[in-house]
Amino acid sequence: MQQVLFRPFGIPIYGYGLMLFFAFIGCSWLARRMCKREGIDGKMIPDLAICLFITGIVGGRIVYVAQYWERNHFNVWFWNAWNDNAIVHVVSLWDGGLVLYGALFGGILGYFSFHHIMLRKQGVSHWKMLDVIAPCVALGIAFGRIGCLFTGCCYGNVACEACPAIHFPLPAGAWGEMVLRGHQSPFGFVMKGDTLEVLAVEPKSAADGIVEPGDVIVDIDGKEVRSQLDIWPTGGDLKLTVIRGGVETTLSPFTPTSIGVTPTQIFETISMCLLLFFLVSYYPYKRHDGELLVLFMFCYGVHRFLNEMLRTDTKPVLFDLTLSQTISLGVLTIAAVLAVVVWRRPLIGAPAGAPTP
Repeated sequence: MQQVLFRPFGIPIYGYGLMLFFAFIGCSWLARRMCKREGIDGKMIPDLAICLFITGIVGGRIVYVAQYWERNHFNVWFWNAWNDNAIVHVVSLWDGGLVLYGALFGGILGYFSFHHIMLRKQGVSHWKMLDVIAPCVALGIAFGRIGCLFTGCCYGNVACEACPAIHFPLPAGAWGEMVLRGHQSPFGFVMKGDTLEVLAVEPKSAADGIVEPGDVIVDIDGKEVRSQLDIWPTGGDLKLTVIRGGVETTLSPFTPTSIGVTPTQIFETISMCLLLFFLVSYYPYKRHDGELLVLFMFCYGVHRFLNEMLRTDTKPVLFDLTLSQTISLGVLTIAAVLAVVVWRRPLIGAPAGAPTP
């Protein structure tokens, strides 16, 4: 997890925001190329991209705040707005906090608004334009999930030993979740009762080989430790001074991490790159305008439903399904209806008035 990638001139560049920027640039470039294929004037793409970018972020943030209303204490900030700077917490996009389906729905509203105001006057077909947008959404999601990885959100459940795994450092959400569930110790070791003596060290943890049973902690990061509550750092490296064998010893710094969790963010980035390749490759063979949109909805609906099974940062909301799984079923249903509508449309290049298949 690397929320801040670098600081040119002292200005923090957040990984999440940088990936949104790359998504904006990449999707704009791809959309202009797709417009050339469809015979659409691509001059309005920058304006459309800005519209979708803004409405997508607003939609994604609204759903995030609603979904994690109590978990992230938005309810407390809301009722104590003047004292706790609720507005700042709600709009803190640099800390992550966008629900993808919310962003997609926000983007849909933005698109239809833009079409009603601008594209309709140019006679641009809805179906052609949606075929342009579908591959761009896949590309945008691929970048966005890398941003999630930098931020540490959208993490997976405990990975089995034979599966790919990723370890998030303190104080990432995955680290806290695994500690709360009792899957691991907070820092790789446990204390004896209420004392400051180390009882045991967790095998294969960051503390393994550095901290030893019997060590008595007296100092952490240069601050005196009087109780176990003083051991909780704010993040980063943990530098302990202990009494070992009657001698005060400063241990090598180490970074507490979560146990291995499933890298769901990386899985989604890979699957979206594959979906992008599939949609662009399928484009020359499409027979009806709108096919790329339907294919995207089918593929992403299936992927998201399955990928949610590997995550642990969302709770069931209906029939033991998470919110995104429930929405995925709705997306698949809508895709099935649109597939029939698209299939009944005239073939591409068919003369006007030609019978539908």
